[in-house]
Order: sequence, then C-alpha cells, then structure tokens
Amino acid sequence: MSNEKLKQIRQAKHLEYGSFSENMDSIGRAWSSLLGMKNNLPGHVVANMYVIAKLIRTRGGFKQDTYDDAANYLYQAEEMQRTKEWFEQDANTRMHDALRSEHKTNYPKDEPELEPDEEELALARRREAIKRVEANRIAATKAIYDVK
Repeated sequence: MSNEKLKQIRQAKHLEYGSFSENMDSIGRAWSSLLGMKNNLPGHVVANMYVIAKLIRTRGGFKQDTYDDAANYLYQAEEMQRTKEWFEQDANTRMHDALRSEHKTNYPKDEPELEPDEEELALARRREAIKRVEANRIAATKAIYDVK
C-alpha cells in the first residue's frame, strides 16, 4: 500500500481517536498499573505490541486492513521512539550534532556523492523492523504452542 494511503488512514484515525502517541502512552500507563510494574510501558512499546497482535491475526487469513494497521502501528512506533530519544539526548549532544551537520554542509567533500531519499531510508527501516517483528511473532507462536 502506498505511503500516501497509509498517511490518509493515520489522519482519519487521528480525527476519530485523537493523538496516537498520547493514546499509546495512556495505554502503557494503564497496562503497567494492571501488571503492577514500577515503570510505565513507553507508548512505542505499546504500539509494537499492537503490531504483533495484528501479525498474529494474519494466521486467520488475509485481510488487507490488518496489514495496513500493522504498517501504521509500526510507522508510528518508530516515530515515537525516534522523537523520544531525540528529546532525551542532552543539549550538548544535540549542539554537537548540529555543529557537525553544519560542518558537512560547509564542506561538501565530506558528504557522500548521493544520499538516499529520506522516504527510502524510512521504508528500509520499516522493512527491517517488520522482519524483526515477524521473527518475534514466529518465536512467540512457537512458545505458545509448546506450552503444555
């Protein structure tokens, strides 16, 4: 499915349910409380758990909506984790990274000749994440069926 179509789905869901990240964070707090955990599950972990749930549903047969939902949960989990980690960096690290980036801008010889499109990199990261999630799903399924 095209990224534009997935983006439209995310926008519609936002209008219907509100902020995705706030909802995932709230669910993480609720689940953590129910489980008696000391620390709250981060929202991106909750979103990844939903990805796994969607993938498990695929055992029942093909349904495009299930794959669309899984792709969107994975995309948003990635965005939430990336944003959270960026904010958690200290100011010195961010300043260092900004100065380094500026240096590269001023000295193009340091840059690779061709940089992949940002969207292409995001797709590649999503594909790798999907592979990891699928491997985890397979391991979880085996563990479930091996339980006596």
